[in-house]
Amino acid sequence: MANFVQHGDVVICFSGSGNSSNVLNAIKLANSVGAITIGLTGFDGGQLKDLAQICLVVPNNCMEQIEDIHLTLTHSISTCLKTV
Repeated sequence: MANFVQHGDVVICFSGSGNSSNVLNAIKLANSVGAITIGLTGFDGGQLKDLAQICLVVPNNCMEQIEDIHLTLTHSISTCLKTV
């Protein structure tokens, strides 16, 4: 990712728990180069809620339901982006 992310890019990271080390490393890298960072997580948000500039937390303790809501949000976001 370090070879691709640049200042001003938008980086969206998903982590059901908010504590996945690979996702946290990616968001830290994106923040360090001045990218806009968005996190989608569940449970209590984990560490991702504090690292992402914008974080959508699904306040639920069931991973399957969290993933379903993330999928719905992803479809909604992509539909909106198609109209831009």
